[in-house]
Amino acid sequence: MDHDDVNAVSILFADDEMLIRKSFTRELRAEGFAVTAVADGNEAIAELEKRQYDLVITDLMMPDVDGFGVLKYVKQHTPFTGVIILTGYGDIRAAIDALRLGADDFTLKPCEVEELVFRIRRCLEKQSLLQMLAAKNRQLEEEIRRRRGVEEELRESEARFRLALDAASNGVWDRNLVTGETYHGANWLTSLGYDAGEAEMTGELSFDNLLHPDDRDNVLARRQAHLTGETERYEVEYRLRNKAGGWQWMLSRGQVVARDEQGRALRFIGTITDITRLKEAKAELRRIKAELEQRVEERTAELSESNVALTVLLKKREEDREKLAEQVLSNVTKLVEPFFDRLCECRLTEQQKTLVEILRTNVKELTSPFASNFSTKLIRLTPVEIQVANMVKQGKRSKEIAEILRLSPGTVNVHRKNIRKKLEISHQKTNLQTMLSIES
Repeated sequence: MDHDDVNAVSILFADDEMLIRKSFTRELRAEGFAVTAVADGNEAIAELEKRQYDLVITDLMMPDVDGFGVLKYVKQHTPFTGVIILTGYGDIRAAIDALRLGADDFTLKPCEVEELVFRIRRCLEKQSLLQMLAAKNRQLEEEIRRRRGVEEELRESEARFRLALDAASNGVWDRNLVTGETYHGANWLTSLGYDAGEAEMTGELSFDNLLHPDDRDNVLARRQAHLTGETERYEVEYRLRNKAGGWQWMLSRGQVVARDEQGRALRFIGTITDITRLKEAKAELRRIKAELEQRVEERTAELSESNVALTVLLKKREEDREKLAEQVLSNVTKLVEPFFDRLCECRLTEQQKTLVEILRTNVKELTSPFASNFSTKLIRLTPVEIQVANMVKQGKRSKEIAEILRLSPGTVNVHRKNIRKKLEISHQKTNLQTMLSIES
């Protein structure tokens, strides 16, 4: 039996084959694990009784106490300790049974140490997550217990609060629904700007006289709904007139604390909170939001107008580009190509002919981007229009074309018009022969 450094991840390795036990122990220690090696299940259980391990690796088939015995012991006494089963090819079904009993993983013997290390690290990650989850559950249970205690304390505090209204920091009220008497704490009037003891909430300063007329119906409806048991709590916002003559927003919350056997409300208590600043802040936020939305709409409209203008400019630029392309191609055909032909008719040396061909090729290369759009337009022509276009390109007149194709001159002229239309030069003064020669 061998022990290793207790500060590293601790592994208990149980296998009755000494060669395998020593080999894996050596390799796993080289990987930085603290390995304790035992020869059978009895020794494994004895070790587990002495200390707790992070991981147990056990052979499935061992004499006396086998891997199942070790697995059951681990799961009963240290359920957060991971277990990896080593088994031979013939014991796959048994390994699957071990997984059902709680084993975390298994691997077949013989196996590479890299595979075993991979499974060890995966098992340790799983156990770490399970431990974290268990810790979280314990924390949650503790928090639930704590909150239940707090809730109990709050209930006791609310009971004391109802018995000591004058000690509250906000305005308080206590209404006896049997006698009709209502008690208001001193903070009611001081929160509205009156001095302490200056007046009582009677006569001109009674709640009904201080309440904003527009809020009266809502207050009465909410109060009645709670008194009759339609709502669990009473909560309503309303405005009260302050000493300066302005209006302050109040949030009133309350609850019926006593009912008779028929369910009729007997006692109704609650508090008020000044929420004027909160209301003002919300109103300011709404104003800012509306202003921002207006700015966004204006900016969107500006961008839309700019987009329209940009589209028009781009379209005009594209038209100018196409026009320039046609002019370039036309000029090359009329002003450059004829001179190439004339040069070729001259008595040129081989070197001169080569230079002329290079020059012709370079000119075509330079003008090819302009000709690409024009070339696609030729695809639209019918077979007869293609024949007419080829003869026009060769310089033949309509009468000559009519005789060759056995058509009337009028029909040839119709084909010429269709060709110009499909080449999108119907309203241009561009020569048809020139345009068709671009492709030659």
